[in-house]
Amino acid sequence: MNRPHSAVPVRHDTAAAGASPGARRLNLGVVAHVDAGKTSLTEALLHVGGAIEQAGRVDDGTTQTDTLSLERRRGITIRSAVATFEIDDVTVNLVDTPGHPDFIAEVDRSLAVLDGAVLVLSAVEGVQAQTIVLYRALHRLGIPVVFFVNKIDRAGAAPETVLEGIRRRLSTALVPLGHVHNPGTAAAETAPCTWDDPTEAERLTGLIADHDEDLLKDWLARDRPVEPQRLRATLGRLTRAGTVHPVLFGSARTGAGVRSLIGSVTELLPVAPGDDHAPVAAQVFKVERPPGGQRVCTVRMRAGTLGVRGRVSLGGDRSATVTAVEVFEPGGTVQRPCATAGQIARVRGLDGARIGDWIGSRPAATAAPTALPEPGFETRVVARDPARQGEVHQALTELADIDPLIALRPERGAARIRIYGEVQQEVLADTLAAEYGIDVDFRDTGVVCIERPSGTGSAALRMGEAGHLYNYTLAVTVEPAVPGAGAELVITADRATLPLHVYGNVDGYRAAIQEYLREPLAVGPHGWQVADIRVTVTDSDYPPAGPRAVDVRRTTDLVVREALRRAGTAVCEPIDRFVLEAPADELSPVLVLLGRHGAVPEALQTSGTIAVITGTLRKAQVNAVRAGLYGAAHGEGVLESAPDHYRPVRTTGRRRQ
Repeated sequence: MNRPHSAVPVRHDTAAAGASPGARRLNLGVVAHVDAGKTSLTEALLHVGGAIEQAGRVDDGTTQTDTLSLERRRGITIRSAVATFEIDDVTVNLVDTPGHPDFIAEVDRSLAVLDGAVLVLSAVEGVQAQTIVLYRALHRLGIPVVFFVNKIDRAGAAPETVLEGIRRRLSTALVPLGHVHNPGTAAAETAPCTWDDPTEAERLTGLIADHDEDLLKDWLARDRPVEPQRLRATLGRLTRAGTVHPVLFGSARTGAGVRSLIGSVTELLPVAPGDDHAPVAAQVFKVERPPGGQRVCTVRMRAGTLGVRGRVSLGGDRSATVTAVEVFEPGGTVQRPCATAGQIARVRGLDGARIGDWIGSRPAATAAPTALPEPGFETRVVARDPARQGEVHQALTELADIDPLIALRPERGAARIRIYGEVQQEVLADTLAAEYGIDVDFRDTGVVCIERPSGTGSAALRMGEAGHLYNYTLAVTVEPAVPGAGAELVITADRATLPLHVYGNVDGYRAAIQEYLREPLAVGPHGWQVADIRVTVTDSDYPPAGPRAVDVRRTTDLVVREALRRAGTAVCEPIDRFVLEAPADELSPVLVLLGRHGAVPEALQTSGTIAVITGTLRKAQVNAVRAGLYGAAHGEGVLESAPDHYRPVRTTGRRRQ
């Protein structure tokens, strides 16, 4: 997306990369459920860290990291952004990540580049659905988490209740590092823990020793508190390992507790510098295409040194030459001759790179790539001015070239894309209007279905028969395959009749036919992709002079389409397997909600005060259940779902719009 990366211009500096050898760096994420105050906290951290003179306000649209117009209008974060400040000897790259469920894929890609994260909760609402999803994503990626309970000055704030909610829904391994006075009032303030106070030291030692045997043994063997230095060092080690989670309190609006938060994360989370002399390993997590310029990749340097004019691998046989490097430093990005391990940089020259790519190679120690969920919906993007439809297709092609999660399918008179939800539609509309000057509408939004053969169908085209224009004979039979099989190819025709001289051998012919099947199976009789099908080549022949590859390809397309028409197909809709968590005392309205939307509960378990329901649900109803769950479970329900299988739709003849 073409968006500013910072509120200040790029500075030019001919010095070597800014941080000295061995400097401590922290790539810190701020994540939260929508409206917990994530972007406001980011602004407060930048202000206290000295990166900006005055914290912006989400309501006023003056924040540094939310720069898309839709972000400012709706007060949400859509694309990750980076800003930098320094505290003592620690350089902090603050990565502001999305919090809306439509952008969970964007969240996961941003999380993968972090050294640690601050998970923000509202002192009023406490643990919410997306809080749980985010915490589990952080845990899955092995990213250390510090909790920040925000909005202690709001009416209804109950920090102790929120603490109990975290223990119940997220983790019991908590170490609160402060106390709140006058919560729920304008005078609310925090008091950081006093490490050298005997009573406080005993409390902290007990919490930390629960997770460290050496500390526990030493504590039990002595008659005095453990030294503060050792306590802090042990807490830092356990926090970086993800074993415990410090908890701090405050208000991003008033600034209460923000300095304590900065002090805690810069003490507990910084990682050791990487090896600048190792082979280059950098992760692309954002790509911009400035008007009229080279694409700019924002990368997290994992190892090595990425220098201007250096030739780097983009994976496979792709490579590129770096033409410019800008390193994030306080005040903006600074042009440098190179970027080193631990830094985040904007790099030009990587024209073939896409979001998620590795520059160089992925270190073995890093987490495996996250399997992102496929978008489950599709929509047609139509220009309000029909004369500009071609420009819409070109613009979406450019965006898909940057982001592999944008799946574009050209069609006559429109462009069809896959999406996660309604807000993503708004983002695309906003982007096309702002960056390309094109106003668009979205039509026929719905779930992505497939077609399966209803029965068996055979068809053939033979050389010389009326209407057949190609010098190749082919007969095929299509029939259902087992669910999940995709497209199977079986060849029973006499080997002597196969045009092996065109493709080299049987394996070459098989590979070619499998490729030729893509087109006729991409759009079935009802307009959907055909899956779970077995195609058997029963007859093949060609003239003495031999067929051309185009004869085989065209004949395959025609014969398979006719065989499909004779077999008939059934449209099948996606069914998700879901896990729903909700308070046990809210179970009745939750079950009513599931029944209203056709869910099929299969198991119910209760653990303490939480009920867990598993079952299946039509993909088309997932968003409706998620929306209704807030009211049914009073904001404490969470729904997670993943594709499970396809099922024939209940109405026949459902054709793709």
